Amino acid sequence: MNKYLLCLIIFFAFAACTTEDTRIPKDILPADKMKIIVWDMMQAGAYASFLKEKDTSIKSLNTAYLAEVLKLHNINKADFFKSFNYYQAHPILNQQLFDSVSAYAQRQRIEMYKSRQ
Repeated sequence: MNKYLLCLIIFFAFAACTTEDTRIPKDILPADKMKIIVWDMMQAGAYASFLKEKDTSIKSLNTAYLAEVLKLHNINKADFFKSFNYYQAHPILNQQLFDSVSAYAQRQRIEMYKSRQ
């Protein structure tokens, strides 16, 4: 009986140690969806920067491309920034998000190089 009680206490101790920081509310975009949106935004920003270098008369191209990314993913600006700010305010989730963006980017590069060969 004491072994079961000890195991139960240890289980509850571990359960109590899990952080609230890793739970995502329902009104926040899940990390899998945010990963793809952030990746697309990074790509759009890089492309806009590339175009601005070629033509210095372009000023608001970056904003237009970012708006297109949000439109592509059927999300509005307020929902994106609410989710993005939530991730920024929670370091563990933010680290997980950007680690997954990095891994996603690596997979995209590998696929791109495979298709060129």
